[in-house]
Amino acid sequence: MENVKEQYKNASNLDIRIRIHEQYSTNQKDWHEWLFEQYEIPPNSRILELGCGSAAFWIKNKSRIRNEWNITLSDFSLGMLKDAQTHLQDVSGLSFKQIDVETIPFAEETFDVVIANHMLYHVPNRQKALSEIRRILKPSGVFYSSTIGLNHLKEFGDLISNYTSKLDYGSAYSHAEAFGLENGERQLKPFFDSVTLKSFPGDLNISNTDAIITYILSSETPAAKALYGETLCGFKQYLEKQKEKNGGYIHITKASGLFVSR
Repeated sequence: MENVKEQYKNASNLDIRIRIHEQYSTNQKDWHEWLFEQYEIPPNSRILELGCGSAAFWIKNKSRIRNEWNITLSDFSLGMLKDAQTHLQDVSGLSFKQIDVETIPFAEETFDVVIANHMLYHVPNRQKALSEIRRILKPSGVFYSSTIGLNHLKEFGDLISNYTSKLDYGSAYSHAEAFGLENGERQLKPFFDSVTLKSFPGDLNISNTDAIITYILSSETPAAKALYGETLCGFKQYLEKQKEKNGGYIHITKASGLFVSR
């Protein structure tokens, strides 16, 4: 949990990882715009986002925010909340609150919509968190939770291990193992009557190897700590050779999706 706190004390590392998807996705539809299009949010809804991060979702969909919505953006990290407030200071009607998802400080049946994008895999006690989310949802409410699958960005690990067996990127898969596309429904089912998975199509074709290095260095993996000096220079050269062999880019698999729970 301390590694998570350090990684997400502010939005800098998260923003790095968002940018690689924005710049190199084979799907021309932006992830955050696609997410919004999957949501069904009635007029006058009361909405809570848990783990809002830098508020990238709302920034991308700023023009779609309806005046009659009551939106609370929350995060465990005060640094993230500060970044979110700064990015959305020109949007009226938003409130910001530090919240631990395991003890949500709202009454039962408060919200029409609860959102948790790419964050449940960080929660130590997901059963408690999901029980809290179900408690604060109205009977007709809906819970939207996006996550990744076991194959998500698997080539990053392959590139590192093929370069040298001394570096480890394996912990990157722990997110999907904790709460991913393959096991999310099983974890959600005890708390909701229906759970539907919507998959986001597309992969990454990365033409700039610096983007791969920057992404890895922004992660909490052992490889991020070991990539410096001669090792980093050697890895950069290795990536350039792989790019040349593949016609000018490195292909990276994406596995992302959204659970809709009612």
